[in-house]
Parts: sequence; C-alpha cells; structure tokens
Amino acid sequence: MKTKLADAAVKIWRPQHAQTIELVRGTFTTYSTPLHFHENLEINIKHGSAWEFYYRGTKHYVPANTLVLIQPGEVHQSSCSVDDSNCIFRGLHVDSTLLQQVTTEVAGREKRIPFFPNPLVSDRDLSELVASFHAACEGVSPQLEQQSRVLDVLAQIVMRCADDRLSPQPLGKERQPIARVRDYLQEHYADDISLEQLVQIANLSAFHLNRVFRQTVGLPPHAYQTQIRIARAKTLLRKGWSIAQVAHAVGFASQSHFGWHFKRLLGVTPGQYLKDSKNLIEPQT
Repeated sequence: MKTKLADAAVKIWRPQHAQTIELVRGTFTTYSTPLHFHENLEINIKHGSAWEFYYRGTKHYVPANTLVLIQPGEVHQSSCSVDDSNCIFRGLHVDSTLLQQVTTEVAGREKRIPFFPNPLVSDRDLSELVASFHAACEGVSPQLEQQSRVLDVLAQIVMRCADDRLSPQPLGKERQPIARVRDYLQEHYADDISLEQLVQIANLSAFHLNRVFRQTVGLPPHAYQTQIRIARAKTLLRKGWSIAQVAHAVGFASQSHFGWHFKRLLGVTPGQYLKDSKNLIEPQT
C-alpha cells in the first residue's frame, strides 16, 4: 500500500522556542511507510482505529488515541487504510540530547537515554498532555509556555513509561527561589520570558523549577504569567484602552490570542467585559 499524495496533508516543523524537537501532523485517506528508523525518540498519537504498526518483529493494532513510543534507532513501519474517514496522527521527534538531559534532571544524577519497553501506551492523561503541547505549538504561544510544556511532556513520559521508573527527588526548602520567580513574573509579565531566565533566578534545574512552582503556586510558570496578564488587561480595559492596545501592552502576540485566553479564563470576551463594565450602575450615595 502506498501513500496517496493527492489525498495527504502533512506538516513538519520545529517550534520557534523548542528547536530540539520536531513536530509532525498528518491526515491521509491511506498511508503506509517503508521500513525505516529515526535517530531520535518518536512519540505519536494515532487518531482513528485503522492503524497498524510493525515494531520489534510484531504487528500491533493501534487503538484510537493511543500513545506510540519508538526507541531511537529502531526499525518500524506504520500503515492505515479506511473507507469513510481519514488517518490522522500527531507526532514529536525528540532530540536524544534533550531526552537524556530531562532524564538526568528527573533522576537528579547522570543517566543515559531511557529504554521504553512498551511501544503502545494507553494513558489518557499522558495522551492529552502530548496533544495539548502539540496544539500549543501549532498556534502562537510564548517561549515560556513551549519550553515548560515540552519539559513536562518528556518528564512524564520518562517517569511513566521507561523501564527504569524514575522518581523525582524529594522537595526541599524552595520557598525563597519560587518567591523570586513569582516576583519576577509579576514585574515582567508583559515580557517574552524564557524558562532559562527563570532557572537562573531560582538556581534550580528546569524540571525541578517547573515541578516545585506548580506544587507551590498551583500553576506552571507560563500559566501563572498568563493569569497576571489577564488581570492587568482587565484594569486597562476599565481605564478605556482599546482591546488592541491592551493585547499589545500586556504581552500577547495578537488580539485574537489575547481574546482566546481572556474568554478561556473569565468566560466572556474582552468586548463583552468592556461593554458590561461601561454599563455598571453606580451605587447611590
């Protein structure tokens, strides 16, 4: 079976702020690859139920939304054929150096690239985490979000799927480092902050910072920054600033991106919020 190129839609790209990974999205009516291998870890999510996967001498039938993990350097083949729908997949190719770095940070000591014994992983939370990261990189997202998300995805895959099930180091007294990071995010909420900047401020590894910040604050750093931006945006809207002015002032890449986050967090669009704020009845004195 050969891929019908006329019926195929494929996109391969590297996120602007996470250049050590490659993303793939494909939609086909029929699809088949030759036997091949990748030098990097391949992480796929197959949508639909018509996928077959040949790996380590065995043919696997891949259930819908199952995570597929392919070890660097191992030969494999995928195929899909359906009559009334499309074969859809999302994929990540992870640089081996980054994979080893994350594994070392999770373990707290030098580690080699992990081995993944099971190529098919039925883990709904993990699949949703991968899909969410993939979707974030298809749109416009700040570098802190892309860098935090890819770190979270890889750390969870290493901890849940590797043969050597690693446990992160116990949390210590990180209250002051996290307080410094929160202060920095409060002060520089409109800036395009990198995870490396926060690592330098906290003097923690990227994985440890992400983990401790989420546990201490309740949100990862990029989500915390977005919350601050929306809070500041509300103040500016009430002062009469236009939506476009506010979106730029608080650090969003576009007005549509600002509007999406505003409604996601508050349940109303910036325009609705602005209109309702103007229509408030002042209390009688």
